Amino acid sequence: MPKKQSTTGAPAARRAVGVALAAGFLTLAVAAPQPALALTAEPPTSATATTVPSPVGTWSVTTQESDHPASTGTLFFHADHTLRLEAHPGPDGKPVFIGTGEWRSGYGGTLHYEFTHPLPGTRTGTAYVALDGVLTSPTAFSACGLTKRVYDDGGTETVTIVMTGTKTA
Repeated sequence: MPKKQSTTGAPAARRAVGVALAAGFLTLAVAAPQPALALTAEPPTSATATTVPSPVGTWSVTTQESDHPASTGTLFFHADHTLRLEAHPGPDGKPVFIGTGEWRSGYGGTLHYEFTHPLPGTRTGTAYVALDGVLTSPTAFSACGLTKRVYDDGGTETVTIVMTGTKTA
């Protein structure tokens, strides 16, 4: 009686098929998009989510440059990342310094802003101000940096500046 032939082939053929299937599976596993890792924690709810404070709004500020007495003013951070500073009220109550510039926020409530304003008085020119700070709460910030003064007579000087603010609107 003749031996019945295997429909699956010889052992070597079965191993070759197994290796080919395994290789194909690995190729598919590597090439296939991988699912995102499952998170075991619940997503934050509105009650537990942390909101990064935004500087957008109106701020009452106090500015101290190293060589001048402190001055007060109003700083407007606009949603389009521009800003306007109205500072140091003159005898008529109007701000002596009106500056414009840009701002950007960073990780953890950090803040960087730059603006320029004309230098009034007997030695006129332009002030270039750059500050780095942090929103210490949704309604307070502190920053420090440098003011470079470029005078119309060709002179320049750089002084330190510290600014603190309280949000008013």
